[in-house]
Amino acid sequence: MNDKYLKLLSVTGTISVLIVVLMGALVTNTGSAYGCGNNWPLCNGQVIPNAETHQTWIEFSHRAVSGIASLLVVIQAVLLWFRFKKVWSGRFLVLASVFFIFLQAFLGMAAVVWGQSSVVLALHFGISLLSFASMLLLTCLVFETSKANRHLFAFSVHTPMKWNLILLGIYSYLLIYSGAFVRHTESSLGCTDFPLCNGRVLPDPLISKAGVQYLHRLLALGLIIWLIGTLIVILRKYKNQVKLSNLLFFAIICIALQAASGVFIITTKMNLLFLLLHALFVTGYFGILTILILFGLRPDKYVPKH
Repeated sequence: MNDKYLKLLSVTGTISVLIVVLMGALVTNTGSAYGCGNNWPLCNGQVIPNAETHQTWIEFSHRAVSGIASLLVVIQAVLLWFRFKKVWSGRFLVLASVFFIFLQAFLGMAAVVWGQSSVVLALHFGISLLSFASMLLLTCLVFETSKANRHLFAFSVHTPMKWNLILLGIYSYLLIYSGAFVRHTESSLGCTDFPLCNGRVLPDPLISKAGVQYLHRLLALGLIIWLIGTLIVILRKYKNQVKLSNLLFFAIICIALQAASGVFIITTKMNLLFLLLHALFVTGYFGILTILILFGLRPDKYVPKH
């Protein structure tokens, strides 16, 4: 397959996985998880449901899009396995893309058929993000390995910054998991105001739904401070690597928008639009962060030279 069609396939696959992530958020926030009952892969015992409830059609659409996305991921994986034989982390990402798309599908199926705890349900969103990130990174590699975009991500960082990006990625994933845990424990309105929590600086009692949301807020604040500090360091020590600072700047914008949408979730009492925007912005942030990590960690010999 030539570069043009491979790029199209990669972009389409990445967008399809993004839609899967957002539709998963839609399923959760509309209470549609059991729209197809406890049946899988059938929906209420039917291939195509004839129910009139919107929960059924939301869950059915989520399954259909997941199936299409899985097919695109597998097709891309087969093509890139041979193409990325000598590309840094290429084959690892190929395997990761297939593994995570089927793992998140399995967790979704398990939740419907057997039921799951809030801990596992929160993990489902985290796995979906890893699925999206692996597809996004593969798309970046597809574009970079073409002659026209050979220097698309041509930047490198020193060891301290590499470790900073790794730790930032781990911290961000834990933060995202805490946010999913807030939703799946129905703690989104544990604190009904902002920046205070039910009129208090500290929630009372601390071990409560308010405490779960308060912890998520503290972690989010820590992330924003960490990102700004990292950007300052990059602007000082990597002045000639504009792409590096630009990516981090866009990551900060995404996390700021995600935080703002979180505030609106509280003030609007769980408006669906802001719930979906909350999921969209954090997905965008995580995708950008993984780009920084992947291309920041690769050895200099794999960085395209001018």
